[in-house]
Amino acid sequence: MEDLSLLVVDVCDGWEDVLKNHERGYSLEWDCLSGGRWKLSYFFGPLGIEYLHGSVRAGFNAIIDTVRIARDLGRTVYSAELYDGFSDGEEATCSSLQPYIPEKNRFEKRGYSAFGSKDFVSRMESDNCRHLMVLGYDCDCCVLETIKDAVRRGIEVVTSEHIMLTASRHLNLRREETLRYMRANTTFLESLVDVWNYLYK
Repeated sequence: MEDLSLLVVDVCDGWEDVLKNHERGYSLEWDCLSGGRWKLSYFFGPLGIEYLHGSVRAGFNAIIDTVRIARDLGRTVYSAELYDGFSDGEEATCSSLQPYIPEKNRFEKRGYSAFGSKDFVSRMESDNCRHLMVLGYDCDCCVLETIKDAVRRGIEVVTSEHIMLTASRHLNLRREETLRYMRANTTFLESLVDVWNYLYK
């Protein structure tokens, strides 16, 4: 089996702060008056941040623990964060993950897919990465588009709902479509224990 690498999509400092504040009862809105940046507010309906077991913190910790285990096993770990063109610094890989992902393996992307970053694609090619576990946030958008691009490039992709968060105001519209694609086109793992066992192969 070819060496397995990990790719973390859009788990950045800005979203870690959002998740922490979301747990405190705040919701998220786009604030045009501040030059365009996300802010937290009581006054709008909550952004749906979902995890398979119903706990955002559990989902976030599952991602962090998976990356930590991979690093401890000597797996190569990459991250890719969406640069929105407005905010400054929020796109950095979240502080909780930085100890496990070398700075040279952290990339900014300009679209949904991590493969929108030329630097990331160059690194993947130079590392001859052909076997990739993809995890992160948002499952039905950036994570899914990254997985589709990897599959199109002939990369063997490993996925699981248990290492992904979903953010949507319409949570049920894309979930089944996303899962159908993953089950048909990737090695789909059914539990977090399966994910961690796969890392030890």
